[in-house]
Amino acid sequence: MKKNNQANNSSAAKQKPAGVQQEPVVAAVPADNKSGFLSFLSFEEKISLALLLGVILLVVLIRSNFLMIPFERDEGAYSYYGKLLLQGKIPYKDFYEQKFPGIFYFYAFFVGVFGDTVRGMHTGFIWLNVATILLIYFTVRNLFTPIAGLISATTFAIVSITPFLSGFTVQAEHGVAFFSSLGLLFYSLYNKSQKWYHCFFMGISFGCAFMVKTNGIFFVLWGGLILVADFFFDKRRSVKEFFSRIGIYSAGVFLFIIILFAIILAKGSWQEMIYWTYDKSKSYVGQVTIDQGIQFFNNSKNAILMNYEFFWIHGLLAIVLCLIKPISYKTKFFGLSLIFFSFIMITPGMFFYGHYWIQTLPGLSVAGGLTYYCIVTGLEKGFKLQFKGIKYIYLAIFAFFVYSNLNGANKSYYFEPDYEAILRAVYGDNPFPETMEIADFITANAKPGDGLAAIGSEPEIYFYTKINCPSRHCFFASLVEHLPKEKEWQAEFISDVEKAKPRFFVFYNVGISLLVRPNSDHYIFDWMSKYIDGNYRLIGVADMIPGQRTVYKWKNDALTYKPVSKENVYVFERR
Repeated sequence: MKKNNQANNSSAAKQKPAGVQQEPVVAAVPADNKSGFLSFLSFEEKISLALLLGVILLVVLIRSNFLMIPFERDEGAYSYYGKLLLQGKIPYKDFYEQKFPGIFYFYAFFVGVFGDTVRGMHTGFIWLNVATILLIYFTVRNLFTPIAGLISATTFAIVSITPFLSGFTVQAEHGVAFFSSLGLLFYSLYNKSQKWYHCFFMGISFGCAFMVKTNGIFFVLWGGLILVADFFFDKRRSVKEFFSRIGIYSAGVFLFIIILFAIILAKGSWQEMIYWTYDKSKSYVGQVTIDQGIQFFNNSKNAILMNYEFFWIHGLLAIVLCLIKPISYKTKFFGLSLIFFSFIMITPGMFFYGHYWIQTLPGLSVAGGLTYYCIVTGLEKGFKLQFKGIKYIYLAIFAFFVYSNLNGANKSYYFEPDYEAILRAVYGDNPFPETMEIADFITANAKPGDGLAAIGSEPEIYFYTKINCPSRHCFFASLVEHLPKEKEWQAEFISDVEKAKPRFFVFYNVGISLLVRPNSDHYIFDWMSKYIDGNYRLIGVADMIPGQRTVYKWKNDALTYKPVSKENVYVFERR
C-alpha cells in the first residue's frame, strides 16, 4: 500500500507526499551495522514480533480454558458432518446442510487431524485462530508498518474471543475469517510485488471463504473491486495487464469451487446440492422485516460491543480518518471499501446472529491498523512532529486498553470460565450444556452397536456419543418447518428409526430445540408418543429450571422425579 501512495496535495508533492510515510516498511539498516541474530529486522519489527508472540501465547492460554465447553447446535452439526464425510458418507444424500460443500471438507480436515472429540475440535480451532492472527499481522505489516500489524493482530486476537460473538466456539465463521485473512495477505504481497501468482492465490483464498459459507461472496467481490481500483490509481497502468490480472484472480476464485462441485457431481448428489443450497435456502428470504432486522441488529450489536467498545471504536475511526487525513486516495479506497464489504457480510437474512459478526473481524482488525497509521503519519508528517517515539507512546496507550479488557469485567470469563453460565448468557435456554451431560451418561452406559435417536435439533449429541443418527435427518428442525416435503421427511425419519431400533431415545421437550412452526404437521409427535410408550422406559431427566442449575436424575431416580420446569429433556432406553 505504501509503495504506491501518492500525495493528494500537488504543492506538497513537489517536496514529499503529505501525510504519507515513504520509508520502507522495514527500516533500512546500513550493511556494516548488521550483526547478530535477526539483525536484518528493524528495531520496530523486533519489538512488534516479540509482543506478537506474547499476544499469541495469551490467546492460547485463554482459549485452552474453553477446550471442553459444549457445542451449540450449528458447530455440533458441522463437526458431525465432517466426521460422516470421513466415513465415506455422501454430502446432501446421507446428510445435508444449506451450505456449499466446502464446509463439510473444512470440518472433515479438523476432525481428521485433531480427532472427533470436543477437545480435539477446540484444539484445532485454537491453531486456526493463531494462524489468522499471524495472517493479519503480516498483511498490515506489508501494507503499513510492523506496529500497525501488531495493533491489527491484537485487535483480532481479543475481539475474536468475545462471548456474545461466539468467540469460544468452533463456528464456521472462524473459517471464513481465516480464508479472508489469507486472501488479504496475498493482496498485500501482490500490492508490493505485482506478481501474478499472488493475485491467483488471493482468488483461491476468497473462493475458499465462499465455499465455507456463502457470505464469503462479499470478499470475492471486494477482491475484484480492489484490483479494478488499483488499476485506476496506478499511473503506470496497462490495460492488457489489468485484464490479465482480473482473469488470473477469477481463475483462482473458481478453481476451488469447480473442484468441489466436480466432486459432488461425481458422487451423484448434484441435484440434491442444488435443492439444499438454493431451493431450500429461498424459504428464508423475506422471513425478517426491516423493522425486525433493525431490532435484531441493535440487540446483537449492543451485546457484542459490551466490554469491547474500545476496539470497535478504534477500528471504525479509520472511516473518519480516511475522509480527512492527507493519505493517498488508493489507501482511502482500500480502507473504506474493506470496512464496507466486511460489514455487509452480516446482513443477508437480517438475522444478525452473534457468530455472523466473526466474519467482520478481519476488516475491523485491518481498520485498526489503518487508524494507527493515519494518526501517527498525520502527527509525524502533517504536524511535522519530530519525536519518533510517538508510535511507541501510541502502542503503550493501546496496550493499556488491552490490559483493561483482560483485567476488567471479562477476567473471570477469560481465565475461570463457567461453561453453563456462559452458554446460558449467550444462548438463553437452549439445551446445549444438557446435551453434553446426557451424552456423557449415554456413553458411559452404551455398548458397541447401540443406537441413538433424538427428537430435537441437537445434532451435537451424535458427535459427542460417536453414535450416528439412524436417519439423514439429524437436524430435527427440517422435519417441522412446514415445507412441502415435511410429511415425506417425517415418514422417512420414522421408518429409519423403527428399522434401526436404537437402544437410546432422547426427547427434547424444549421449544427452542424442537423449533416447531405454527402450521407444522404434528404427525411425528403422535408417532413418538406411541413408539416410546410401547418400546422404551425412562432412565433420565434433565430438568431445566429457570434461573437455576439444571437438575439431572438418572435411572431409578428419574422414575420418581417430578420436573419443576415446563422445559426438560427425557432420556429413554429400549426395553
